[in-house]
Parts: sequence; structure tokens; C-alpha cells
Amino acid sequence: MILFFLRHGEAGHHYETDFERELTNDGKHASTNVGKFCAKMNIHFTHALVSPLVRAKQTAQAVLQKLPAVSLVETEHLTPETDPRNLFELLRSYSNDSRILLVTHEPFVSTCLSSLISGTEGVNIVMKPATIASVETTGAPSRGNGRLRWLITPQIIEHLL
Repeated sequence: MILFFLRHGEAGHHYETDFERELTNDGKHASTNVGKFCAKMNIHFTHALVSPLVRAKQTAQAVLQKLPAVSLVETEHLTPETDPRNLFELLRSYSNDSRILLVTHEPFVSTCLSSLISGTEGVNIVMKPATIASVETTGAPSRGNGRLRWLITPQIIEHLL
């Protein structure tokens, strides 16, 4: 299974609740660039999962508009404070040849990547907004069975486009 972890684009701070925070213009631009990058590099997804928070959904929509159609499924297992084990359990329902986009938040994304790659949550992986990482797992995702394939920041994506 190949997982593509994408932290949402830059979001504004002047909203009544964290749930409602929307992408800034820079966040929309960087998210659209992720989609352009994926198209240019022929990176396609069989599935796309997204946190229910507004900024994550906006990011997913901006990325996916540049790619072949894939259904977008909301899940609470990608919210900022969730336990990665919940996501691992959900991903067991997908086939091993799946290529899944996961649009999520900090601190979840760093914790999840650390758990997949090292088997612990102690690896310090920093995912700035609109950063995408690819992890390949051996079978269904679980602690320590992932291999980091690559991690690309929005600044690098901008230079590649």
C-alpha cells in the first residue's frame, strides 16, 4: 500500500472555531500546486480520505481538481489529535495495491508518520502546511512497517513546476 500524507494548506486564524478555519490565498495556491505536482509526476490515487475540518477539505478539493476523479471520504481518523492506530485499522479495509491520499493536520501527521516508519512516536518529522510525504507499507499499515519514499515541501514543489 502506498500512502500519501498531505498536511492541509496554510489556514487563517480569525474564525470562531478551529473546525471552521479556511485556507488563506497562499494556502489555496500551495494546495493547487500539490495537485499540479502530482499530475506532472503522474502520481494518482485510488482513494482519498480527508479530515472533516474545513481547511483539510478545501486542500483535498484543490489537489484533486488537477487529477483523475476519485471519491473523497471524510473520516474523524485524520483529525489533529486522533490516535494513528484508528487510521491503521480503517486502512485495513483497503487492498494492498491501494494508493491513498490522506489529507490531515499536525500533530497527527507527524505522529502517524513516525509510528509507521519507526514503530515509535519519537521520530521528529515536521510537516509544514502543504507538505506531502509518501510512505509504502508492507501489507496493511501498522507500527514500524512503513518506509518513507519521499517528503516534499511546497517550496520544492514550486521550483519543480
